[in-house]
Amino acid sequence: MALSSFLNVNGYDFPCPARGFSWTITTTVDAGRNANNAVIGQRVGRDLYKLDNLKWVGLSPQTRKMMLDAIKPFYVPVTFEDMANPGHPITITMYPGDRKGTPLFVDRITHMIQQDETLEFNLIDAGWE
Repeated sequence: MALSSFLNVNGYDFPCPARGFSWTITTTVDAGRNANNAVIGQRVGRDLYKLDNLKWVGLSPQTRKMMLDAIKPFYVPVTFEDMANPGHPITITMYPGDRKGTPLFVDRITHMIQQDETLEFNLIDAGWE
C-alpha cells in the first residue's frame, strides 16, 4: 500500500513537515531489577511511536484550520511510514501535544492572519492497537 502523503491524520493529507522532524520508538517494560542489579522486567505491549518536532512553514489560514480540525477529536488515526519497517505504512491512534504557531502576515484592514510563519505540534501514540 502506498501513502497518499507523508502524514495522513484523521483522513486528511498533511503537507510534509519542515526540516527538523524526528521520531521516537519506545519499548515499555514493567521495570525492575533483582538483588544483583540485573533487569528482570518484561516487555509490555507493542512499541509506541512519537512523531516529534512536526513543524510546518508558510501555511495559509485554510490549511492551518484543516490541520487543527483533523486533530480536534483528540484521539485520531494517523498513517505514516513505519520507521522500523521502511516502505511500509502503519495506522495507529495518536493524540496531539500542545499546538503552537507564529503568524507571519496580518491584513492591515481586517487584522486577520493571512499566512503563518509556523505551526507546530507532536503526535503521540495512544497505545491502543
